Amino acid sequence: MFTHLPAPEAIQRSSLHDRRAGSLRRQGFTLIEVILAMGLIGLLIGGVYSIANGALQLGTSMNNARVAETRLTHFTAAWRDYLENLPPGIRLSCGLEKARRGAAGNLLIEGGQPPFVWTGRVRLADAVEFAIIRSQEPGALQLNVRHLKRLEKPNALDAYEPIAELTLLQGLKEFRWEFYNAEKKRWFASWNPEKDTSPPLFMRLHFQFLKDPREYEFTYWIANDLVALK
Repeated sequence: MFTHLPAPEAIQRSSLHDRRAGSLRRQGFTLIEVILAMGLIGLLIGGVYSIANGALQLGTSMNNARVAETRLTHFTAAWRDYLENLPPGIRLSCGLEKARRGAAGNLLIEGGQPPFVWTGRVRLADAVEFAIIRSQEPGALQLNVRHLKRLEKPNALDAYEPIAELTLLQGLKEFRWEFYNAEKKRWFASWNPEKDTSPPLFMRLHFQFLKDPREYEFTYWIANDLVALK
């Protein structure tokens, strides 16, 4: 029996087909390889997201810190400009009413140019009161400035009515002020103009925020030629 050998062209076509099929098999991915690749991509995306989110939170925190420091700088500068330029004839009293927890009572200054002016209406104020009140935030205090107008007919409860109120500091853990008596050479937490005829020489602010472990303290000079109102 005789067998016919395949033609050379058929052998070449068969060899070429086998090589192409092997190449296609080598180019494909198994299910495990696809799953591993997807897992690796997920890890990379998660890492990039974590880094971006951390950078965003850090940027927000730094921006909030800068804003807070700027506000605090303006607050202390306004206090200094106000207290160091008080004219003679003003009346200063502090701590004569019941103090809030973590606070040292309200500060009332009668006469002089009103501080923290944000609208023309408050320029008509006859007195200004710095009040320590409870904030809406649980356990927090806030410092408000109240511009007051003298009543035409003062009563036994009050001689003024408020015309405007502005929050200066909020989120406070504590806020205290002290006054230096030059004659007694001591600091006092309150000031009664009926007993202390001479005005305080210095005033010191001490406060701390709930979310800030730092304690702030500023001392201001008060014009020492003030005269209590009769």
